[in-house]
Amino acid sequence: MKRGAIGVSAGIAALLWSTGCDQNKTLSARQEGEQTSASQVVTQAHERTEQAFKRAEDAQKEATQQQQQATRAQESVQKARQDLVEEQNRAQKEFQEAQQAQQQAQQQAQQAEQTVAAAQSSALEAQRQQQTELSQQTQQPVAPAATQGAQFIDGEVLTVNAQEVLVSVRGEPQVRLQLAPTTQVLVDGRQARATDIEEGSQIRASYQDVGGEPQAVRVEVTSQPAGYPASPESGESTPGAVGP
Repeated sequence: MKRGAIGVSAGIAALLWSTGCDQNKTLSARQEGEQTSASQVVTQAHERTEQAFKRAEDAQKEATQQQQQATRAQESVQKARQDLVEEQNRAQKEFQEAQQAQQQAQQQAQQAEQTVAAAQSSALEAQRQQQTELSQQTQQPVAPAATQGAQFIDGEVLTVNAQEVLVSVRGEPQVRLQLAPTTQVLVDGRQARATDIEEGSQIRASYQDVGGEPQAVRVEVTSQPAGYPASPESGESTPGAVGP
């Protein structure tokens, strides 16, 4: 009876030990699984943190690049505005200079027109005055100058200029007559100037001795017809005469 009770007790004890061992194994396995799961969670959390840091770093880089691009764009806009202002100022300055140049050109043109008009007016006035004087002189009766001590000469014009006329007298020496502003000159019966006298023309002149030189008082010239033979030159001395 006792032996049977002891066997039962031993069996119960073995069963309890076996059950305890199984429980310990189960608990140990559970703990190991929990430890493994926690490690994985930590690892995953670390990886997610690193990924978050990486994304934040990339976002920061992108933001920095965008900021740099925005800064460059703003600088470009400011540069373009500055260039536009400078271009407008330069265009305004050139426009003002062009206006000033145009005004100066207009003023110079007006002054030139006024100068030309004044010169033309003066020329027309001088021409009218000359024509009036010539007309009056032509209309006035021409009478020989009755000058005390006057001498007369008839001959042919050899040379002539505004100051003197060289006369060849047939059979007499050449005579150089001085022409003064007061000398009256007639060509073919009309009032004229010394420059209107042609070489080879027939001349009749009255003159006076002024300072030892014969000065013409009145000169009457008849134009030489074409082909008319010139008078021979001759002679020697009289007052104011010129040798051959």
